[in-house]
Amino acid sequence: MSAFLIFFGRGGSSDIEQQLDKVKLAIGAVVLGRAADAGFSRLYAVTNDDEAAAAFRAKGAAILPARTEPFHFGQELSRIVHEKKLDRVCTIGAGAGALLQTSELRALREDLESSEAVVLSNNSYSADLVAFTPASALDAIDLPATDNPLPRRLHQQAGLSSRQLAKSAATLLDVDTPTDAALLARHPKCPPELRSLPAWQDILADRIEALMRLVTTPDKELLVAGRVGAPVWTFIETQTACRVRMLAEERGMQAAGRDASGEARSALGFLYEKIGPREFFARMQELCDGMLFDTLVLFAHLGWRPGAAERFASYLFMADRIQAKPLREFTEAARAAPFPLLLGGHTLVSGVLWTMVEAAWAGHPEI
Repeated sequence: MSAFLIFFGRGGSSDIEQQLDKVKLAIGAVVLGRAADAGFSRLYAVTNDDEAAAAFRAKGAAILPARTEPFHFGQELSRIVHEKKLDRVCTIGAGAGALLQTSELRALREDLESSEAVVLSNNSYSADLVAFTPASALDAIDLPATDNPLPRRLHQQAGLSSRQLAKSAATLLDVDTPTDAALLARHPKCPPELRSLPAWQDILADRIEALMRLVTTPDKELLVAGRVGAPVWTFIETQTACRVRMLAEERGMQAAGRDASGEARSALGFLYEKIGPREFFARMQELCDGMLFDTLVLFAHLGWRPGAAERFASYLFMADRIQAKPLREFTEAARAAPFPLLLGGHTLVSGVLWTMVEAAWAGHPEI
């Protein structure tokens, strides 16, 4: 018997964050329904939110309020494992797994149930989906505050064999930002109840469509900048018609704490410091016809730590909502860039990129 746990917590009070929460809640409900259909015998939702509790309870999940303040993922997970006497566990954050099919979740459960000591994850360095057994392995590790380092600690500190799920839009897409939500709606396997949600299409649609045309057009060039992993590089090299220019920097930055410590460094950051925002995007135009920009690497290099409200406003090119002058000037210059540009975090150059390419080809049945 395997248990499926989903975690949901509210973001901030801005309208952008509240709308993103609605998207995450809807994704969580879809994923729980599919987990039940896939044969997970015990469903749990960890949340203190009444709306989320009602939505998840309707899908068959028992509601477990979080007890830590501030929230500590590892301590909550360990407590639940001991209280419920769980041995085989799959855990996911609300927002991840929107494209996972029931068959894929069933295969994950069967793999978990046929193993004795293993941790499976969508990304062993920064996970959103983690399945492992025995659950008692949690007693042997330093419990992480977030889910991202869990697979590595279970492997390195508890000795579990570690395997990553096959890379795809379904396993990599975690809706963490407005940009992620906007791309989800474009994928042909997006569930209808998610496709109909308001997801900033009025702001980002033209940019997304231009980039989707770009990746299916020979002789165009896409620039991808940020924490890009080798699987993504391999995928876009083989699955895009355009040329691709890659600037991969600071993989594992957050997991290693390099952003918080001030150690993170970026080649693009050095350039930005020398020439400023408008000239920076003018130079980027010399390198590409369109760009996906994981800006958190640049921000860490520059020592910027914007809160979610201003960071999301920047991703949506809403400079007028940003109080911090440096970030506002960056956002104004990005909005004025003379090529299609999307801004985001790590998922932008991972699951979102994968989703965009798959969606682009799905719109070209003649290819």
